[in-house]
Amino acid sequence: MRVDPHTGEVLPDDPADGPGGADGDIEVALPVRGRRTGNWAALAAASADAPLIGPDKVTVVRVPRALVALAEATVDRGPLAGYLESLLPAQERRPTGGRVRVLRVRTLLVGLLLLALAEQAMIVRDAVALLNALHPSDKHRLGVPEQLTERMVSRLFNQVAHALDPSPHSPHNLAARRAGHEAIREEHPGEENRALRRDLHRQLEAAHAAALMENLTRLRYVLDRGLDATLPETVHTGSYGVDASEVPSWAHQYHKQPRRPELISDPDARWNGKGSGWFGYWLHGVVRVGEVGGEDTPCLTERIELTAANADSRVAGLELLTRMVADHERADEAAGRAHRPRRDILADRFYTSEVERADDWIWPVFALGFDSVHYLTAHQLGQGRWPLRNGAIVVDGQPYSPRLPEHLRNLTPPKVGAPKSEILAYQAQVAQRAPYALHAVGGRRDDGSWDFGCKAMKLLGSLRCDLKPHSMGKAPSGRRPTTDPTVFTPRALPKICGQEKSRVQMTELPFWQPLPHGSAEWLDSINRRNRVEGIFGNVKNDAAQNVTRGRFRVMGLARVSLMTLFLVMAANLRLMQTFTARQDKAAAAAALAATGHRPAPRATRKPRMHNRLRHEMRKRIDAQRELAAAGDARAGAPPGA
Repeated sequence: MRVDPHTGEVLPDDPADGPGGADGDIEVALPVRGRRTGNWAALAAASADAPLIGPDKVTVVRVPRALVALAEATVDRGPLAGYLESLLPAQERRPTGGRVRVLRVRTLLVGLLLLALAEQAMIVRDAVALLNALHPSDKHRLGVPEQLTERMVSRLFNQVAHALDPSPHSPHNLAARRAGHEAIREEHPGEENRALRRDLHRQLEAAHAAALMENLTRLRYVLDRGLDATLPETVHTGSYGVDASEVPSWAHQYHKQPRRPELISDPDARWNGKGSGWFGYWLHGVVRVGEVGGEDTPCLTERIELTAANADSRVAGLELLTRMVADHERADEAAGRAHRPRRDILADRFYTSEVERADDWIWPVFALGFDSVHYLTAHQLGQGRWPLRNGAIVVDGQPYSPRLPEHLRNLTPPKVGAPKSEILAYQAQVAQRAPYALHAVGGRRDDGSWDFGCKAMKLLGSLRCDLKPHSMGKAPSGRRPTTDPTVFTPRALPKICGQEKSRVQMTELPFWQPLPHGSAEWLDSINRRNRVEGIFGNVKNDAAQNVTRGRFRVMGLARVSLMTLFLVMAANLRLMQTFTARQDKAAAAAALAATGHRPAPRATRKPRMHNRLRHEMRKRIDAQRELAAAGDARAGAPPGA
């Protein structure tokens, strides 16, 4: 297929090429869709005088045939097509008669995923043009009708959205609910049926709420199975990052919460005042991250969910983790293997921002089998107000000996962007706490409690303390310091000093994490959370999937979730292809190195402008310093020298 790049007109094929071109790739003309900036009046005046055709109105997109095969294989890998078909009205032996639907759900899914893989806007009209432009053999295999219309695609998409719509304010669900209440009033009129009508209205509300919950379960199943189809077969190492990012609605950006959501164009969107604010949704995601010092792992999005922009991200994050763990256990039991490992959950300060509460994130994460690796806020840093029941103190969420020196109790972490020397100095101070940290004896129990012992206990002997007299018999050294008796003088010997070990309940250490906050090991672990930011940056990259306002022009939780699903699936497939190519390149280089072949020197590009200017300025400064030093030497020399 050949397309005029100026007018978008389909031209006759070259007789030298077969159907769809020599290689089977397709070319399709799509409208240029982008965000226009400027004054509205000026844009309207310019649009009135602008021509209807031209190179700035249409773009020619070339879609490789391999991309079509990838989209088809991804859809066929999961149960989405069959599941969604089962939710729609049957097309055979229809009792109501009417036209039979000729477009299958599988074809719709392949078309939308192919549009996302082609990095185009998720517009139904563009999906129709893309499916109509496929190679004839691909169209036959996918079951694309001879002449696919926008009406066919939009109607099927809306039917799927209605079957998954969990919103009580959407026009479809609201109309059904109101019709049910109206039917009750018409069937049971009169004052004598008032009590009966009240009971029937309550039963209808309960049935309506149950139906919406069923739709929400369906929507979550579709989101989970769609992403599962883009993940590799290998079991992940067990660490994940959790975060959320904004998705503005295509509707008008309301700055106030709607009093009657059913009256606005997007009844499920809400206003969020974070930053400059937006009216829309939160996109919550669970992303795979690798282990510290482990093998390279592809960072892929494993679970997503969309909620209103004013929803609590912690609730949505825990829901995602719960569903993921349940799916993992079910898959492992079906495969007859042990449950896959669960290690770290990395999240930013928003998820652990409560001052003295951990029951809304950290403890539920532990109940799921994970350990939380998190930042501490300014209110959570330093020494706690109260000691533990065994006499130990809490510093930065960790238990320490009461003999911990005062200058190590309240350390101020370096600010973001601090020089490396300041970070290393802070980590050195954190490392000085290590001999005074309590040692966990045995593993953590199911109820979250530990048995802790002091480093001066007989089992370790890495601290000399007069409160444990047997420890004073060992020679002092740099690794075995001696505590200062003036730091802590107890009236009665606490349990942590009088016993080899003592139990600490989970409620006493609400912000505990496996590694001390601020240590070099903790920094390496928490820095893995940056991979989550990279994933959201990839999904919202305007040169790729571009999940931003205007990328899809649908409204409502179900429709926005479906469009976002295809974009995230496309990002997963793209990142997986990049990871595989990088692994293959590294394997090829290793194979060449094993044969003694030396790789060609890597070509270095010119330094960037700001680096070049900095280097030039450094040379000028060094030259001036040499001249000044030479002048000082000459001034200090004897006359005539």
